[in-house]
Amino acid sequence: MKCSFLDHGKVIIIGEHSVVYGYDALAMPIKALHIRTTVEDSDKMWMDTARYHGPFFDAPDEYDGLKYVVKTMREKAQNTKPLKITYTGEIPMERGFGSSATVALGTTKALNQFFDLNLTEKEIMAVTNHAEMINHGKASGLDAATVNSDYLVFFNKKMGPKMLKAKLGATLLIMDTGQLGNTKEAVTQVRSLLDQSETAKNNMKRLGELADLTKKVWLKQDSLTVGKIFNEAQEILHSFNISTDRIDQLQKIALANGALGFKLSGGGLGGITITLCKNKEIATNIAEKCKDIISGSWIEEI
Repeated sequence: MKCSFLDHGKVIIIGEHSVVYGYDALAMPIKALHIRTTVEDSDKMWMDTARYHGPFFDAPDEYDGLKYVVKTMREKAQNTKPLKITYTGEIPMERGFGSSATVALGTTKALNQFFDLNLTEKEIMAVTNHAEMINHGKASGLDAATVNSDYLVFFNKKMGPKMLKAKLGATLLIMDTGQLGNTKEAVTQVRSLLDQSETAKNNMKRLGELADLTKKVWLKQDSLTVGKIFNEAQEILHSFNISTDRIDQLQKIALANGALGFKLSGGGLGGITITLCKNKEIATNIAEKCKDIISGSWIEEI
């Protein structure tokens, strides 16, 4: 028997870090990036990924969230037969694309079908989100909600995810710095800063307000204001010491070549950046000028 699920990645538009503290955030699915999870019978517990091939529960610590998913789902099924779980696809890891949430969700859904458990959506998301807590130390649930959505997700920890089907009428350039981000380290670093600084607390509150404002102007298709919001958010994220020299360099190039706004996306300390552009031509030009200092780029109409 074999079960397989294809799940896509995500980018955070606005609200990274602030969403962890109960503020709002806006994220969007990236359909061009996806991972397929395949579960099948085997003579031993085995994991097959681009980075690891070996006994499932001997995998490195970065796979602890997946180990939790598999252990939990096998317990729910009261079934300990050995399985081979294979991950194939193209979501760069540790960049802010939600790869850990994507594989956690895919594994939960595939095992739900494989074991014929008939879990509810809420139960599937609970397992996925707990895996994310293991992966990142503190997780809001935003990544899991967005990789499980076909539309923009406006997210609040209390209210949960709400789908936003409206289009902004602009172009988003996503650039991969090629530097591994570290969400757990970034979240810990920001938390430490908040404990020490009243200014940091005020900045975090403002980041949450900017997410609310983004939703309002998005619905009005006001891309100029969204661009300004991106730039202000990047200043705040920079003040949290989670930007990098390369991100700063990309920002200068983007803004000097017609971008409406620029910010890092995700945990920071590397990872990806997002640049808001009026059209595809401007986005393509910026990507071309940045090609020597990035490892990849994607353009999405939003």
